[in-house]
Amino acid sequence: MTERIAIIDLGSNSARLIVMHIYANGAYNLVYHQKETVRLSEGMGKSHTIRPDAVKLAVETMRTFAHMCLLFNVDKTLAVATAAVRSAKNGPMLVELIESETGIRLESITGHAEAHIGYIGVINTIDVDDAVVFDLGGGSTELTLIRGREPKKVASLPFGAVNLTEQFATQDRITDLQLEKLRSYIMHHLEKNPWLKDAGLPLVGVGGTARNIAKMDQKRKNYPFNKVHNYRLGDISMTDLWRGLTMADYKQRLKIPGLSGERADIIVAGSTIVKCLFDYTRANRLIVSGCGLREGLFLRHYRTRAGQPEVIENILLHSTNNMLLFYKGNAPHAYHVAALAEAMFDGWQDLHKLDDRDRLLMRVAALLHDIGITINYYDHQRHSAYLVENARLFGLTHREQMLTAVVAGWHEGATAKYMRNRLYTEFLDDTDWQKARKLALLLALAESLDTTQMGVVTQVKASLRPKTAHLLMTVGGQGAAIEIQEAERHRKWFKKEFGVEIAWQQTPAAYR
Repeated sequence: MTERIAIIDLGSNSARLIVMHIYANGAYNLVYHQKETVRLSEGMGKSHTIRPDAVKLAVETMRTFAHMCLLFNVDKTLAVATAAVRSAKNGPMLVELIESETGIRLESITGHAEAHIGYIGVINTIDVDDAVVFDLGGGSTELTLIRGREPKKVASLPFGAVNLTEQFATQDRITDLQLEKLRSYIMHHLEKNPWLKDAGLPLVGVGGTARNIAKMDQKRKNYPFNKVHNYRLGDISMTDLWRGLTMADYKQRLKIPGLSGERADIIVAGSTIVKCLFDYTRANRLIVSGCGLREGLFLRHYRTRAGQPEVIENILLHSTNNMLLFYKGNAPHAYHVAALAEAMFDGWQDLHKLDDRDRLLMRVAALLHDIGITINYYDHQRHSAYLVENARLFGLTHREQMLTAVVAGWHEGATAKYMRNRLYTEFLDDTDWQKARKLALLLALAESLDTTQMGVVTQVKASLRPKTAHLLMTVGGQGAAIEIQEAERHRKWFKKEFGVEIAWQQTPAAYR
């Protein structure tokens, strides 16, 4: 059954709407995204009251979101409000007003609930076992300690980028004294959570501040890929970036590449929170997550709908399967090719000398090697590479995703044009290219052995003999003449890559 889900997040700084489509085959993808700046927490001060103009803007924004939900034929809306609404005296009034004016029923969630939903969004899209997750918003910062992929400790700090900016007047140029007071205030609140001290774990950052830190660092380093999800930077890079922001005035910040103009006034407070988290936890790196609260809300709904636990066991294989289903690939063929390739990988381990991680990348490439047919059958290998390169594959580093794209693109033979692609050459070194050729060769052989997509070669057993790589094929029906003919096309490539000849042998499948 198909379903369209709208997720609305009314935050302290901005309001966002995403629309997710769930297809009949179980695949899902994002079909719409809208963001509006509302600054609900701005000017609340000690009165803890949302300003009348902010209330008006929030209602107008929700009215727009409700209209978009109608246009996109949304079946279900999940809408939450976070720090500004839950802490404001007139927060309940705003929730009621929005429902009466727009029909959107907002749930004002607690800080701990916000942290848990954000954890679901992170743990299902970032491959970490142990980390400190922070969701830095406009009016609060949620912290979650993850051990063994499970949340162990949670805290909600009563400040974010917007209210700290107002409290310490960091919109424009700031003095050393202002900065020291700001840092002391943040550290005072962090010290109330001793489980954070010297944790020595990676920080996983969620929210606009974290994303802008990634974008600025990418611009500074001429990073060739504009994807921020799973982007990583170390403590030295973070410190240099933070110092530059604290030394710049508002007009200078507006000119910083990668920094959104809407965030130039609040970035000093936001980045200082991140810097203090680095210092207090003694983290050595920041992993930026493009997924958080909204993705957590959707995945919790999606997994519950399917009767599955909210935490996905293997996020890479789950997201790979989702891409395969979304592009309507021939799943039985894809999984059969992957199994054949893995059998050859295992039997010829001493020949290629690659590791289990490489085997996993080959499996992903095998499952997605034909999705380019969605664009055009002719030259579909190139289209497959492009789709893999840009797919929402969770659990891969950016380099691994580029490598997997090349393997998928080479599944009918290695070509030099990929090595002229700047995006690939920026990420992959000579060792990576050698690895890609080996993995692509195994994939090419596996694809050849199911070229009719009829499963004629039911399984293979690979072994090594003196100066020969032997492949015993279990076949059904009238034999595998067409499959072997296709595989023969790669004989020269095999000899060039591995320095040995390949020999085929057929054995009939056992009939019951």
